[in-house]
Amino acid sequence: MRVISKHPFRIRRVPGIDGLRGLAVLAVVLYHFFGDIMPGGYVGVDLFFVLSGFLITSLLIRERAVTGRIDLKDFWLRRLRRIAPAAIFVLVVSIAAAGIIGGDPAVGLTTQFFGTLFFVNNWTQIAGSESYFADSGVQLLAHYWSLAVEEQFYVFWPLVFVALLAIGIKLRRLGYWAAAGAVASFFAMALQYDPAADPTRVYYGTDTHAFGLLIGATLALLLTSTSPKSTADSWPRIEPLLRDYFGSSAQAFVASSLPLIAMGTVLFTMPDTAAFTYNGGLVIASLLGACLLYLVIRGANPVHTIFNWSPMRWLGKVSFSLYLWHWPMIVLIREVLERNGWTQYQDVAALVGLATALGLSAWSFRYVETPIRRNGYRAWFESVKPKKSPAIAWRDYLLPAAGVAVVALAVFAMFTGPSMTRLEQQLELAAQQRAAAKKAEEAELAKRFMPRGDQITAIGDSVMLASQQALDEELPGIYIDAAVSRGYPAAPAIIEQMKAADTLDPFVVLGLGINQSAAASDDKLLDEILDSLGKDRIIVLINPYGDRAWMPQSEKEVIDAAKKRDNVYVADWCHGVRDDTSVLRGDLIHPTPDGAKIYAGAVKEAFRQYAENDKKIPGKCGV
Repeated sequence: MRVISKHPFRIRRVPGIDGLRGLAVLAVVLYHFFGDIMPGGYVGVDLFFVLSGFLITSLLIRERAVTGRIDLKDFWLRRLRRIAPAAIFVLVVSIAAAGIIGGDPAVGLTTQFFGTLFFVNNWTQIAGSESYFADSGVQLLAHYWSLAVEEQFYVFWPLVFVALLAIGIKLRRLGYWAAAGAVASFFAMALQYDPAADPTRVYYGTDTHAFGLLIGATLALLLTSTSPKSTADSWPRIEPLLRDYFGSSAQAFVASSLPLIAMGTVLFTMPDTAAFTYNGGLVIASLLGACLLYLVIRGANPVHTIFNWSPMRWLGKVSFSLYLWHWPMIVLIREVLERNGWTQYQDVAALVGLATALGLSAWSFRYVETPIRRNGYRAWFESVKPKKSPAIAWRDYLLPAAGVAVVALAVFAMFTGPSMTRLEQQLELAAQQRAAAKKAEEAELAKRFMPRGDQITAIGDSVMLASQQALDEELPGIYIDAAVSRGYPAAPAIIEQMKAADTLDPFVVLGLGINQSAAASDDKLLDEILDSLGKDRIIVLINPYGDRAWMPQSEKEVIDAAKKRDNVYVADWCHGVRDDTSVLRGDLIHPTPDGAKIYAGAVKEAFRQYAENDKKIPGKCGV
């Protein structure tokens, strides 16, 4: 079997770095499988970024120092051989499995496949307005976003590296450029982050999330040897600076433990919804990762000892395969549980999924990832294809046949998968049914009586759309104009159009606070909407429920409007479901049929309060 020759500029192997990879993948897997245990586990991706930026830059420095040049083609081929085998193998198997199971995991597979294959998965998800932080509906291949960011870094950073050297920048001074790039990336995240919106754009963006890779690159430029000798230590061992600074080895020992303690604090306390996360938290986590990496390389400290522990090193060795396998397992398991009404067993299913992902990771690391990395594609294909001999048996064709079958299933899944999730299909059906219905037009003088449904216009978002049938049952004839992802900015144009057509009823329901607060667009927007409806109309505002960052502001706007205006009443949907979320779907936003009845009941209760002159303004609901 042919063995790929080693380059003279290879960097020293530090077993503890595998242990750091083990921490990174363990954090991410626990975050995805058991989010309540480690709410900050997503920063494991940032630790991966730091490690990748450090190791890749160290290789570039050593190649330049030893050979006097950098062979970009060879560099990119080595990266491709390292990443593509496992990434594409898991990609195809996951799509085939989604095609067999069907349902939500099989939605949008073609776009996901090509976005992942060409390492632009993060940008295709951003373009499709996908959310990484939603409770449901996250794509089967969503986790490939981080791999896309790394691959884009592997393409552009060596080009920048070579270009800066070519114009006369000294190798050591490149550290300033890398550090400046990290600062720029952080500011791009902080400036684009909007606490009232989903943070996926700034989290997925290569421009806004490259600081971890560049922090790792900066550390490499500070530590990596520029000796022209191929036998030189890539990171020369020097007397630890901590001992000199703190005065004793005991003090230095304690001080070296602080980055690990701080990283543990981040992992267990920094939620993905916190504004601090995007205004510095992720950068702090990356800097802590760089500190841990430095301590592992230097040795003789608690961090070095912990990450040299064999279970952590084993996790690190299979970390790439485990990262690739674990998320499809989560998505497919959730689909099976939700489809069969087994969501009460999700913790047990998570343990089974984790064990399965570990098994698959160990297998693909041994039989796919490692052989191709060490021996190349040709040798690997030679090892799996049927042997040419008179004694050939059907078993020799089993593995190639299985490969062909999996690829065929994946192709079939991409071309036959649904275009919408179950929730999207239900909302679309509700919208079509309502569009086909006719609204009974009637206008009466405003007076205190319980309005009929045909005297009510309701303008709302997807929660209202999902509650359409229940509203029709409670208030027959009600006119509902609701749409997915609608917020307050859409209301003025709809209201003006209805007024121009003389179809706006004397009783109006507005349910528009789920996707964003009114103040997110304009502090005066809600007042302008209410003014346009006029004092003669009775207006019911839906008090929204959800765990999004902007929900307290949306709730406050509803309550304040009811306090200030005599003609505004509150349909208290929030209190109606807060203490029994079983009436909500998996995203904890949209109602089940039972939840829709509560939604409609809250609207009817608000009109009862008007009819009986019994206005009630609810207290703070929250989640």
